Amino acid sequence: MTNTPSNRTRRPRLLWLFALVLATIGVANLALALDHLRHAERYQALGVSYPPLLRAGWGALWAAVFLALAAGLIGRRSWAHRWTVLAVSNYAALSVLWLVGFARADFARHSLPFQALWAGVLAAGAWWIMRRRDVRAVFVTAQSEIAENEPDDQNQS
Repeated sequence: MTNTPSNRTRRPRLLWLFALVLATIGVANLALALDHLRHAERYQALGVSYPPLLRAGWGALWAAVFLALAAGLIGRRSWAHRWTVLAVSNYAALSVLWLVGFARADFARHSLPFQALWAGVLAAGAWWIMRRRDVRAVFVTAQSEIAENEPDDQNQS
């Protein structure tokens, strides 16, 4: 038996791991959204400093974004490669701004540098992973495979 070389590029393990991280962030945001939606009245009775339904909406939005990005990265979709860094950076910045805007307790205020540090690490990590040559090659190969499988419009007329 001879092995025929495949023109499909293997997905690097780092891409799988990063997609898993994005999916985990998405699931965590979905759980947060469902919790705030389910217990909105209790949170209001406790006097939290933010509107619980707004937090539920933000959680649901970020859950949808991160789960879609994770699926897109695994499926080698070029839109996922393009939008990942922007989405992760915005999520990181908005999570820090959320803490700045709604932190009342001293513990929350003192956790701001830690939150900012991890937001920066997440954003820089996303940029570094998406710029790696082996990761970019996966999406270039996927685009060329799509172009090869599309019928020519000139031949059909």
